[in-house]
Amino acid sequence: MFNKIGQIIILIFFSLLISVLQFSFISSLPGAFSQINLGVILMIFILFFFRARSTIIFIFFFGFFMDIFSFQFFGFYLITLGAVALIAYLISKNWLTNKSLYSFGVLFLISTLVYNLIAAILAFLTSDLQSGFSVFNFSFWQALFYQLVWNILAAILFFNILTLLAKRFKPFFLEKKGRI
Repeated sequence: MFNKIGQIIILIFFSLLISVLQFSFISSLPGAFSQINLGVILMIFILFFFRARSTIIFIFFFGFFMDIFSFQFFGFYLITLGAVALIAYLISKNWLTNKSLYSFGVLFLISTLVYNLIAAILAFLTSDLQSGFSVFNFSFWQALFYQLVWNILAAILFFNILTLLAKRFKPFFLEKKGRI
């Protein structure tokens, strides 16, 4: 019991630290560096390598802290991260059969795309429908491209570090059986 409570307390402080880092430091970086999305990166990392329960706890507290800090309506990050986590969980359980780098990369690509689309739809619906739908702007696609690049780099980095630490993850989708 104390072990689970300790894990939850660690996830709370970790979520607070990451949300403060995301909102105060990363968002103020110049150019493409401001498009690093630690929430999506860590959510997929936790979902892929740990349990869904840990992911839900992380999403709840990270989304809560981001909602407190942001200028969006309260619940914006909880809704977007929750929907992305649900879709990523269903994809990882139903279509991705192994824990390889390719599966990890695909999960990052799909999650980043879904996150940005849901965020754009929610922002459009809560802006009194007066501003244009951001999907039609070049800046949306540019930011999406930068986020995809950062997330794929994070996937490669995290996966390679974990394959060095634990041997249960496969670096390749298909293994060679023998030489010709």
